[in-house]
Amino acid sequence: MITIRIIALGILTLLAQLGNAQTQRTINEPLSSRQVHLDFHTSEFIPGIGEKFSKKQFQEALKLGHVNQINIFAKGHHGWSYYPTEIGEMHPNLKFDLLGAEMEACHEIGVKCPIYFTVGWSALDAEEHPEWCIRKKDGAIATLNYDSFAKPTDKKPFYSWKCLDASVGGPYHEYIKKQVEEICKRYKNLDGFWFDIYHIIPASYSEFSLRRMKQEGIDLNDKAAVEHSFALALKAHMKELRELVAKYHPNATVFFNSATHLENKAIFTERLFDMNTQAELEDLPTTWGGYDKLPLEAKYHLEQGTPVVAMSGKFHKAWGEFGGFKHPDAIKYEAAAMISNGVSCNFGDQLHPSGEMDLETYRNIGEAYKYVEKIEKYGLGGVPVSKLGMWLTLNNAADHGVVNMLLELHDDFIVANEQNIESLELLIIPSYNCLTEEQANKINAWVKKGGKLIVFGEGALDKTGKKFVLNVGADFIQKSNYQFDYTVVKKDIGNNIVTSPFLNYEAGLLVKPTTGIVLANIREPYFNRTYAQYNGHRETPYKLEDSQYPAVVKNGNVIFFAHHLDQLYYTHGVRLHRELVNNAINLLYQSPFLKVNNLPSCGRISFLKQEKEKRYVAHLLYSPALLRGEVQVIEDFLSVPGVEIEVNVPEKVKNVYQIPSGMKLSFNKNGNILKINVPTFTMHTGIVLEY
Repeated sequence: MITIRIIALGILTLLAQLGNAQTQRTINEPLSSRQVHLDFHTSEFIPGIGEKFSKKQFQEALKLGHVNQINIFAKGHHGWSYYPTEIGEMHPNLKFDLLGAEMEACHEIGVKCPIYFTVGWSALDAEEHPEWCIRKKDGAIATLNYDSFAKPTDKKPFYSWKCLDASVGGPYHEYIKKQVEEICKRYKNLDGFWFDIYHIIPASYSEFSLRRMKQEGIDLNDKAAVEHSFALALKAHMKELRELVAKYHPNATVFFNSATHLENKAIFTERLFDMNTQAELEDLPTTWGGYDKLPLEAKYHLEQGTPVVAMSGKFHKAWGEFGGFKHPDAIKYEAAAMISNGVSCNFGDQLHPSGEMDLETYRNIGEAYKYVEKIEKYGLGGVPVSKLGMWLTLNNAADHGVVNMLLELHDDFIVANEQNIESLELLIIPSYNCLTEEQANKINAWVKKGGKLIVFGEGALDKTGKKFVLNVGADFIQKSNYQFDYTVVKKDIGNNIVTSPFLNYEAGLLVKPTTGIVLANIREPYFNRTYAQYNGHRETPYKLEDSQYPAVVKNGNVIFFAHHLDQLYYTHGVRLHRELVNNAINLLYQSPFLKVNNLPSCGRISFLKQEKEKRYVAHLLYSPALLRGEVQVIEDFLSVPGVEIEVNVPEKVKNVYQIPSGMKLSFNKNGNILKINVPTFTMHTGIVLEY
């Protein structure tokens, strides 16, 4: 069978120079720190487009918001362009070059303004050229929330669009190139491009995509092969656009949205993000996965050596809300979290069709950005440093289960890989069998040299799921036949853990200890819960004797958990499970760069090194996200007293002070460890250690 990596000669030629290496960014300047993404998707049914635009009012909003970059629109999802175009179609109710007027307004006050250009959704193009649309395998046009059989008077769902196929070699790809070139020629001081919608549909069976896949020898029944073919064809499309922009504007930024998200999809695994000059992490933490999504994605892309922008919105619930307002406190917290993670800030807004900026929005954003101005130099340019690494598996529940525990335990981490493993003291591998034999051999060799390892369940297995590839001091027998089971801990790993059997909502792997010692045992239920056999409301009670199978095995510097506690924690949030993992970490992890004491579990930390400035910065945040209806809300800024940090870095620290106050702090030194009492803070503070 043809493998998913076989691609047509044309795409091979376009991508040959890339390999897995990151495309070099040509920009010498750092990314703007205080950005806005100004949506402008306007219907032909709305009159007076841009009629209330005022350069003075536009500039007033940007100044009020303390904004130093704003993404402005050349073309939106309705398909209309906002400048005079000979390639596309200018909005029928727009009488002047709105894009050019906004650009002039920005540059006049020193604000950068990359240009937004829609790709995957363009209603006008989809209607006029149905042959440009992505097709499903049955030939139907691929849509998102779009009902082709709906009556004209039926209510249209939100985010409802036909999807377009921009992959290289197709007519839509060529059309986009012509319009982008037109923009490049028209505007001489172009700061960059922001290309949108590359992630909605993972595969295309359009006429030209079918032609390409036939040339590649792709089996159309092989879903993975089809998706990888489409991703690579999109990557080639991106490369051509990147080179086209560079031809006219070599210092312009270029970003293609959504390939930066850490997902087990071809658009990510084929590294489409290599086509970006920077990584931008579009999000809306209130409803798109919560406030603990950013640290992992930021750490990953910073580890790639990429400048990063974190994106959220002024909106309460969804991108593009008119009249949706997030409280300025929430924007301020999110902005502080972005800077704390070493990345620039961007908050989404949506311009009214009239072209008049909403000043209340910029007052809200301005409250956050006034604070960002005080702290941004202590985040941007910094890189996460830690001796604890987490291996990325792209199993969302496993990865984020580990991340959630580490964030709550205040054990800062980096994303581990083959290149940085030697810098680690402790490596954690989540419970998904993703390791290649080569990777496993490297990890085993690193452990032999003194590295320390924690691995959950299937994370120790080979990709077939039949044998262990990591030396955990036990042999794999099989997966349990029970639906659930219980754990009984021994003293060595039992700190703050009940001595009674405690529930695991899914049963662990069955393993036989070899060289490892048992730190906890599995206690099995009497039987599975079925209609034929059951007890009480829920799980069957445990037997009175431990089984022969361990729940936790320690093999020298390796601790193996038979259960996927990471995924269980992600779903069920059992504190006992987190405490058990914490005990394992404490058994192995002896010399972290940063240890934080007395910070509540909802607090967050980030430890950055700014080598150019010869300093470390320990960022601390506290404001719990509260679930209100379907939305997570940041509301309470409580004073946090009594926090202490312990810092153990190789450099000799000469000076310690707090930000944003600038107050100099004293510290106690015990060997190589500096102990610092953090002054009472509200929402955010940073402790700067200069060496």
